[in-house]
Amino acid sequence: MATMKEIRLSRLADKALMRMQPKRRAMIIEKLKAYARGEPVDIKKLKGSHLFRIRVGQDRVIIDDQGNVIFVMDAGPRGGIYKE
Repeated sequence: MATMKEIRLSRLADKALMRMQPKRRAMIIEKLKAYARGEPVDIKKLKGSHLFRIRVGQDRVIIDDQGNVIFVMDAGPRGGIYKE
């Protein structure tokens, strides 16, 4: 059995998740855990970047997959998440 990847949150992602309703936050955390276990999730590479996005309902989670560590950069609604 493959080992589960470690999930780390940036300060920005941590703040974004803390502002969300508990149900939305729980859905995002569960999707990240599923990805860390190697289960299929809706993931795409961002154009012009080494980052990926995972779709969780209307929310998007921006991650940097660094091998054994998944670094969560940010999380939030589809419309505003891509604006830097």
